[in-house]
Amino acid sequence: MRSFKFLFVITYLLVASSSFAETLYVKKSGTALNAEPSGKSATVALLDKGTAVESINTSGNFIEVKSGSLKGWIFKFKLTNQTPKNGDGSGDFLTGLLGKQEVSAQEASSSSSIRGLSPISEKYARDTGVSESDILAVKEMEGVKATPTEVAQFLKERKLGEYSN
Repeated sequence: MRSFKFLFVITYLLVASSSFAETLYVKKSGTALNAEPSGKSATVALLDKGTAVESINTSGNFIEVKSGSLKGWIFKFKLTNQTPKNGDGSGDFLTGLLGKQEVSAQEASSSSSIRGLSPISEKYARDTGVSESDILAVKEMEGVKATPTEVAQFLKERKLGEYSN
């Protein structure tokens, strides 16, 4: 009888602990896996878009994850519970040395909050008297590109996003 209770308790603990783990996916290539739950922490690795990670714990806006032999913390807004488009969830880790990656304003993620004028917005701007030079200035900004490193530096300097704590 005693061994049955012991087996029941062990089984319950194993099932309960595994139910907390959740598979999440990295939203964007170059996402930092940090040593601590802070954007200011050392980077353990850079992850590709679509990399599957298993959540372990949370601390503020960071989720502790593991992927293969790596373990660390990721800013929660850089993860999703669905496989991102153009990523199958089996992405490899970036080395950071795979060439120059750029983000245009039209392709920017919500983390950088850059949006160009849609045709509807452009029509509304004209209809409400926004000058042609202002509309052209916005269109010029759409052509500006920033590398992921430049975006991270901007966020870090201004203590925004994952660097706010």
